[in-house]
Amino acid sequence: MRPFSPNLAGNGTCAILAEYLTKVIIWVEIMEPAPQYTLNDPNSFTEMEFKLKDLKAGGFDPRGREVLDILWAVNEFKIYKTRSGISPFFCDDPEQARHQKMAYLKLGSGIAEFNHLIQILTRFRAWRSERPMPARKAENLVFYERELARCIAQALLGQEETAKTSLDGLRDRLASRLSNRGRVIHLFVNIVMVVLIIFGSFLLACLGAFSAFEFDSEEIRLALVMGSIGALFSTTVRLQSMKVDPGVVWYMHLVYAFQRVAVGALGALILYFGIKAGILQGLFSGSGASGQTEIIPAPYWLSFVCILAGFSERLVPNLLEAKSNEAISSQDETK
Repeated sequence: MRPFSPNLAGNGTCAILAEYLTKVIIWVEIMEPAPQYTLNDPNSFTEMEFKLKDLKAGGFDPRGREVLDILWAVNEFKIYKTRSGISPFFCDDPEQARHQKMAYLKLGSGIAEFNHLIQILTRFRAWRSERPMPARKAENLVFYERELARCIAQALLGQEETAKTSLDGLRDRLASRLSNRGRVIHLFVNIVMVVLIIFGSFLLACLGAFSAFEFDSEEIRLALVMGSIGALFSTTVRLQSMKVDPGVVWYMHLVYAFQRVAVGALGALILYFGIKAGILQGLFSGSGASGQTEIIPAPYWLSFVCILAGFSERLVPNLLEAKSNEAISSQDETK
């Protein structure tokens, strides 16, 4: 390329300007230093340019996610934490990275299930996320994160069977913890529900809600309270052996616990109505004075029967199904 000279006017003004601009561009390319990619800019790297050494805590990964912590770092790979979870960064060597990716994919289903459980463990505080996480809960979370990083590291180092066994054990421990928390929620909600039923039944009796239908308010209150107590006793007895799904969100435990006490109280009430109506007369001994049109159950007997109805979740449904089948059979016989 010719050096720029003002004597080139004969070649035309456009040619002079084009040559001058070309020289300027070349000079800028030579003099400008190579771009310094910063880890604070998620758009400054491309996946092809991003190397293992570039991954640092406080920066960004190739997908633009902030790196919160480096949990595991060796020459062949790094395992880091983002707000989306735990992720590996594979080796710079393409062939070795391919083997690492295949090993990581074999843990895919286990890691997905673990991530689901760990989200449930931390989701309880989502509604108050502006508050800092308690120190003890944060330490527990760090433990699970580092254990997951260790499992992934075992797989990337070629110990795939050991990694799978370790991941299964870690997932089982987390599931057991969530199940225990669900059992505690069940028991707590059961106690609260029993207290509410006691106060609610007395409140309805004071308002005259039962007497409006000429019901015996004392017996109805007794049936509701004893049925709920039976349900609470059932939950307490089988608390340790209770099957609790660790994969459901925490508020579903509230629903299940509420449903258990509600079934106990309503079952006792239905059983009481069946006894008073004479449909279930003679089902239990001591149901009332014989030879009377109206059955008057003894308080202690009624209390025990209602506790039994609340304790056995299937007692009243089975009685209703049996009576329903009897009604259907009698209708078929009359046809």
